Amino acid sequence: MRITRLGASILLLIMISMGSVPIGNNTVADVHSPKFDFSVSEEITGVPYVWQEVNGFCFPSALSMVLQGMGLDLSLYDILAASGTGFSMVSISVDEVMMFSPGVMVRQVPWFEFFTDLYGLEMQFYLDSDTEYGYNALQILGGWGSTAIDYSDSVLITPLNVVRESIDAGYPLAISVDTYYLPPVDWDIIRNYVGPLEPNGVGHAITIVGYNDTSQTVQVHDPGVGLMEPYCGYPDDGRWNYTMSYSTLDDAWQSCGYVTFRVSNGTGRVSDFEDKLASYISQRMVGNRSAYFEGSENYFYLGTGADAFRGMGLDMTLEAIRDYCYHYMEVDKPNAIRYLGHNLEVMMTMQYHAYRSSLDSLPDLLPSIDLDAFLNEAREALTHMKALSHNSSITSGIDVISRDTILYNTFFGMAASFESSHDLDGAISEFTEELDEIAGHFFAIADSWKAAGEALSNELERLQPIFDDNLIVAIGGTASILLISVVFMQWRRRR
Repeated sequence: MRITRLGASILLLIMISMGSVPIGNNTVADVHSPKFDFSVSEEITGVPYVWQEVNGFCFPSALSMVLQGMGLDLSLYDILAASGTGFSMVSISVDEVMMFSPGVMVRQVPWFEFFTDLYGLEMQFYLDSDTEYGYNALQILGGWGSTAIDYSDSVLITPLNVVRESIDAGYPLAISVDTYYLPPVDWDIIRNYVGPLEPNGVGHAITIVGYNDTSQTVQVHDPGVGLMEPYCGYPDDGRWNYTMSYSTLDDAWQSCGYVTFRVSNGTGRVSDFEDKLASYISQRMVGNRSAYFEGSENYFYLGTGADAFRGMGLDMTLEAIRDYCYHYMEVDKPNAIRYLGHNLEVMMTMQYHAYRSSLDSLPDLLPSIDLDAFLNEAREALTHMKALSHNSSITSGIDVISRDTILYNTFFGMAASFESSHDLDGAISEFTEELDEIAGHFFAIADSWKAAGEALSNELERLQPIFDDNLIVAIGGTASILLISVVFMQWRRRR
């Protein structure tokens, strides 16, 4: 399926370009020895495995493995909540693009910076601008104020040396790789149908827990095995833990510009942890555009938080879908219609899982705040999000599995009707009632998010004197992050 340069630029803008990584700092900061005991020789023992469960969650899953391996007990669900990604959503509606971006895909570097600041963690980010992927990323990320280490600036700072230094210091290391080169059979689907990652693609997160210079191998925890048919399900056979040669690692890593995130312990959790996190979540849910895109609030094609759902509901009309078809796929309109329905369901499924698990984790993260009013409003969205979600949409990959859902039946039925009648307006009009039902779900989610965000904000105002006078005990920790792999989009385009 074709996507225009405008469409690709918008996707990169949402997923990457709001990051903040200028070029030119080639000084390696100290990696402090962790405050925990490890059995460290060639491998850090006791690093728990975190399965990402849903396509797109490799990023926080790798982060969870690193944190838990260093003694900070934060699950995947805790990270989705504490980073605010479970409570974030962006919609894009312009010309050929009508889609959602769940929180984990939106401004990844900034939400990670918020998270590391919240827990008082130190982080170093590495890229290699001599690679096409790394160069493109640096061009996008270069003007936003954070420091980055460019491997190309030094012959001494190499990706493999960073692996050695991090593991020797007791820190697991998360990196971004191209799944095309990874050994598990789960990634045969990429090798058979997709091919190597393109320079503007999105990598997959793995965690390196050990290395062996004698055998020239690294030991890997891969959160993404078990995601796709025909191998869908938790990998209880242990294939998530595998060795990979330095040569294979180099192929996979270079394809993603040697993107590396290394973290170390810092000052510990901020004293106003609960106030800061609750305020952040509130603003994300109500759709405060500055909270999402500070300095770029006037992008007319972006909807945020509650407004993202409301805007998508408003697009469930004959006119909007007709315009989408004309702009997005001038020749193959039936496939454009199918892609729209499938993509909406994929993104809603990702966010439904993130949102539901974040709601479950939040009370433990905010024990001093009365969340009853917030949770009562927030849970109103769950039924409507579930109605627009289905796991098959994110496990089927190449061949979309038929499913009895409102989005699938509406858009795939619409496409079939158009194929037989060649009447686009007539095909869309046949499903007016279904489109109204879909819009109703979107509007209900929007109302729930807005009401929940306001309820949380009101509770913070009531508690403000308490937060001013009450210091919260700091906890040491560490973190890591990686870009995510959303390969289902590329699979559809390469059919």
